Amino acid sequence: MELLAEGREAEVFALDEHRVLRRFRSPDRDAGPAAGLLDRLAGLGYPVPRVLSYDGPDLVQERVHGPRMSEAMTTGALALADGARMLASLHDRLHALPDEPAGSGALLHLDLHPENVLIGQDGPVVIDWSNARHGPPGLDVAMSGLILTQVAVARPELGAMLAAFVRTYLSSSATDPTAYVDEAVALRRSDPFMTAAELDEMEQSRDLLVSLCRSGG
Repeated sequence: MELLAEGREAEVFALDEHRVLRRFRSPDRDAGPAAGLLDRLAGLGYPVPRVLSYDGPDLVQERVHGPRMSEAMTTGALALADGARMLASLHDRLHALPDEPAGSGALLHLDLHPENVLIGQDGPVVIDWSNARHGPPGLDVAMSGLILTQVAVARPELGAMLAAFVRTYLSSSATDPTAYVDEAVALRRSDPFMTAAELDEMEQSRDLLVSLCRSGG
Protein backbone atom coordinates (compact mmCIF):
# COMPACT_ATOMS: atom_id res chain seq x y z
CA MET A 1 0.00 0.00 0.00
CA GLU A 2 1.16 3.51 -0.79
CA LEU A 3 1.60 5.72 2.26
CA LEU A 4 -0.15 9.04 1.55
CA ALA A 5 0.17 10.76 4.92
CA GLU A 6 1.07 10.08 8.51
CA GLY A 7 0.26 11.89 11.70
CA ARG A 8 0.74 11.42 15.39
CA GLU A 9 -2.26 9.12 15.78
CA ALA A 10 -2.81 7.52 12.36
CA GLU A 11 -1.41 6.71 8.93
CA VAL A 12 -3.27 7.01 5.62
CA PHE A 13 -2.66 4.57 2.77
CA ALA A 14 -3.97 4.49 -0.79
CA LEU A 15 -5.88 1.28 -1.51
CA ASP A 16 -6.73 2.26 -5.09
CA GLU A 17 -7.86 5.32 -7.04
CA HIS A 18 -11.15 5.46 -5.14
CA ARG A 19 -10.34 4.38 -1.57
CA VAL A 20 -7.94 5.20 1.26
CA LEU A 21 -7.27 3.35 4.50
CA ARG A 22 -6.89 5.43 7.66
CA ARG A 23 -5.21 3.18 10.23
CA PHE A 24 -4.89 4.30 13.83
CA ARG A 25 -1.42 3.60 15.22
CA SER A 26 -2.85 1.98 18.35
CA PRO A 27 -4.23 -1.49 17.53
CA ASP A 28 -6.68 -1.06 20.42
CA ARG A 29 -8.27 2.03 18.87
CA ASP A 30 -11.81 1.43 17.61
CA ALA A 31 -12.56 3.25 14.35
CA GLY A 32 -16.30 2.86 14.91
CA PRO A 33 -16.90 6.21 16.66
CA ALA A 34 -14.94 8.05 13.95
CA ALA A 35 -17.00 6.32 11.26
CA GLY A 36 -20.22 7.23 13.04
CA LEU A 37 -19.21 10.88 13.31
CA LEU A 38 -18.29 11.09 9.62
CA ASP A 39 -21.56 9.43 8.61
CA ARG A 40 -23.53 11.96 10.67
CA LEU A 41 -21.62 14.91 9.24
CA ALA A 42 -22.07 13.66 5.68
CA GLY A 43 -25.79 13.22 6.34
CA LEU A 44 -25.98 16.86 7.43
CA GLY A 45 -24.27 18.01 4.27
CA TYR A 46 -20.90 18.85 5.82
CA PRO A 47 -17.92 18.15 3.52
CA VAL A 48 -16.15 15.05 4.82
CA PRO A 49 -14.85 11.88 3.11
CA ARG A 50 -17.51 9.19 2.74
CA VAL A 51 -17.04 6.14 4.99
CA LEU A 52 -16.96 2.84 3.12
CA SER A 53 -16.18 0.39 5.93
CA TYR A 54 -14.36 0.03 9.24
CA ASP A 55 -12.88 -2.77 11.34
CA GLY A 56 -10.91 -2.36 14.56
CA PRO A 57 -8.37 0.45 14.06
CA ASP A 58 -8.97 0.56 10.30
CA LEU A 59 -11.27 3.03 8.56
CA VAL A 60 -11.77 2.84 4.79
CA GLN A 61 -12.92 6.10 3.19
CA GLU A 62 -13.44 7.50 -0.26
CA ARG A 63 -10.28 8.98 -1.75
CA VAL A 64 -10.45 12.73 -2.32
CA HIS A 65 -8.29 13.80 -5.24
CA GLY A 66 -6.84 17.24 -4.77
CA PRO A 67 -4.16 19.13 -2.85
CA ARG A 68 -4.22 20.11 0.78
CA MET A 69 -5.20 23.73 1.32
CA SER A 70 -1.64 24.49 2.44
CA GLU A 71 -0.25 23.12 -0.82
CA ALA A 72 -2.82 24.96 -2.93
CA MET A 73 -1.87 28.27 -1.29
CA THR A 74 1.86 27.56 -1.63
CA THR A 75 1.55 26.93 -5.37
CA GLY A 76 -0.75 29.90 -5.90
CA ALA A 77 -3.72 27.78 -6.96
CA LEU A 78 -5.60 29.28 -3.98
CA ALA A 79 -5.05 32.85 -2.83
CA LEU A 80 -4.00 33.24 0.81
CA ALA A 81 -7.00 35.43 1.69
CA ASP A 82 -9.39 33.05 -0.06
CA GLY A 83 -7.95 30.14 1.93
CA ALA A 84 -8.37 32.06 5.19
CA ARG A 85 -11.99 32.88 4.38
CA MET A 86 -12.62 29.26 3.36
CA LEU A 87 -11.25 28.01 6.68
CA ALA A 88 -13.48 30.44 8.59
CA SER A 89 -16.51 29.35 6.58
CA LEU A 90 -15.81 25.68 7.32
CA HIS A 91 -15.74 26.48 11.02
CA ASP A 92 -18.92 28.55 10.83
CA ARG A 93 -20.74 25.77 8.98
CA LEU A 94 -19.59 23.17 11.48
CA HIS A 95 -20.64 25.18 14.51
CA ALA A 96 -24.06 25.88 12.99
CA LEU A 97 -24.95 22.17 12.76
CA PRO A 98 -27.64 20.92 15.16
CA ASP A 99 -26.20 19.63 18.43
CA GLU A 100 -26.55 15.92 19.09
CA PRO A 101 -27.35 14.93 21.73
CA ALA A 102 -29.43 18.01 22.46
CA GLY A 103 -27.73 20.43 24.81
CA SER A 104 -24.23 19.06 24.16
CA GLY A 105 -23.04 22.26 22.48
CA ALA A 106 -21.47 22.81 19.09
CA LEU A 107 -19.32 20.14 17.49
CA LEU A 108 -15.66 21.22 17.51
CA HIS A 109 -12.95 19.86 15.24
CA LEU A 110 -10.05 21.20 17.36
CA ASP A 111 -7.46 20.56 14.64
CA LEU A 112 -8.89 22.47 11.68
CA HIS A 113 -6.04 24.09 9.75
CA PRO A 114 -4.80 24.11 6.14
CA GLU A 115 -3.12 20.71 6.43
CA ASN A 116 -6.45 19.10 7.30
CA VAL A 117 -8.46 20.52 4.41
CA LEU A 118 -8.31 18.87 0.99
CA ILE A 119 -9.36 20.89 -2.05
CA GLY A 120 -11.39 18.33 -4.02
CA GLN A 121 -13.16 18.66 -7.36
CA ASP A 122 -16.37 19.73 -5.61
CA GLY A 123 -14.75 22.02 -3.03
CA PRO A 124 -13.02 21.70 0.35
CA VAL A 125 -13.20 18.46 2.35
CA VAL A 126 -12.28 18.36 6.06
CA ILE A 127 -10.23 15.41 7.32
CA ASP A 128 -8.69 14.14 10.59
CA TRP A 129 -11.45 14.33 13.19
CA SER A 130 -9.45 12.60 15.93
CA ASN A 131 -9.78 15.51 18.39
CA ALA A 132 -13.47 16.26 17.78
CA ARG A 133 -15.71 16.95 20.78
CA HIS A 134 -18.54 19.26 21.81
CA GLY A 135 -18.01 22.68 23.33
CA PRO A 136 -18.00 26.43 22.68
CA PRO A 137 -17.21 27.51 19.09
CA GLY A 138 -14.73 30.10 20.35
CA LEU A 139 -12.45 27.33 21.59
CA ASP A 140 -12.36 25.74 18.14
CA VAL A 141 -11.44 29.02 16.44
CA ALA A 142 -8.85 29.81 19.12
CA MET A 143 -7.26 26.37 18.70
CA SER A 144 -6.91 26.80 14.94
CA GLY A 145 -5.39 30.22 15.45
CA LEU A 146 -2.96 28.88 18.06
CA ILE A 147 -1.83 26.00 15.84
CA LEU A 148 -1.07 28.49 13.07
CA THR A 149 0.74 30.98 15.31
CA GLN A 150 2.85 28.10 16.67
CA VAL A 151 4.05 27.48 13.12
CA ALA A 152 4.66 31.21 12.64
CA VAL A 153 6.84 31.33 15.76
CA ALA A 154 8.71 28.11 14.92
CA ARG A 155 9.34 29.18 11.32
CA PRO A 156 10.06 32.92 11.21
CA GLU A 157 10.43 32.86 7.42
CA LEU A 158 6.68 32.10 7.29
CA GLY A 159 5.74 34.49 10.08
CA ALA A 160 4.43 37.42 8.03
CA MET A 161 2.45 35.18 5.67
CA LEU A 162 0.86 33.19 8.49
CA ALA A 163 0.07 36.32 10.48
CA ALA A 164 -1.77 37.72 7.45
CA PHE A 165 -3.62 34.43 7.03
CA VAL A 166 -4.69 34.30 10.69
CA ARG A 167 -5.75 37.95 10.67
CA THR A 168 -8.02 37.37 7.67
CA TYR A 169 -9.28 34.10 9.14
CA LEU A 170 -10.24 35.80 12.41
CA SER A 171 -11.91 38.77 10.73
CA SER A 172 -13.93 36.38 8.54
CA SER A 173 -15.09 34.13 11.38
CA ALA A 174 -18.53 34.47 12.92
CA THR A 175 -17.00 33.72 16.31
CA ASP A 176 -14.65 35.87 18.43
CA PRO A 177 -12.15 33.46 20.05
CA THR A 178 -10.43 35.98 22.34
CA ALA A 179 -11.99 34.68 25.57
CA TYR A 180 -10.90 31.12 24.75
CA VAL A 181 -7.24 31.65 23.89
CA ASP A 182 -5.96 30.60 27.33
CA GLU A 183 -8.19 27.51 27.32
CA ALA A 184 -6.77 26.58 23.91
CA VAL A 185 -3.25 27.03 25.27
CA ALA A 186 -4.00 24.77 28.24
CA LEU A 187 -5.52 22.14 25.96
CA ARG A 188 -2.56 22.35 23.61
CA ARG A 189 -0.12 22.01 26.51
CA SER A 190 -1.90 18.84 27.65
CA ASP A 191 -1.28 17.19 24.27
CA PRO A 192 1.28 14.41 24.93
CA PHE A 193 2.62 14.80 21.40
CA MET A 194 3.84 18.38 21.97
CA THR A 195 7.62 18.66 21.66
CA ALA A 196 9.79 20.49 24.18
CA ALA A 197 10.42 23.24 21.62
CA GLU A 198 6.69 23.67 20.99
CA LEU A 199 6.02 23.95 24.70
CA ASP A 200 8.83 26.48 25.13
CA GLU A 201 7.36 28.63 22.35
CA MET A 202 3.76 28.37 23.57
CA GLU A 203 3.58 31.73 25.36
CA GLN A 204 5.05 33.54 22.36
CA SER A 205 2.48 31.81 20.15
CA ARG A 206 -0.29 32.80 22.56
CA ASP A 207 0.81 36.43 22.61
CA LEU A 208 0.90 36.56 18.82
CA LEU A 209 -2.62 35.10 18.64
CA VAL A 210 -3.96 37.62 21.17
CA SER A 211 -2.38 40.44 19.16
CA LEU A 212 -3.98 39.15 15.96
CA CYS A 213 -7.35 38.78 17.67
CA ARG A 214 -7.18 42.47 18.60
CA SER A 215 -6.12 43.60 15.14
CA GLY A 216 -8.14 41.20 12.99
CA GLY A 217 -11.24 40.23 14.93
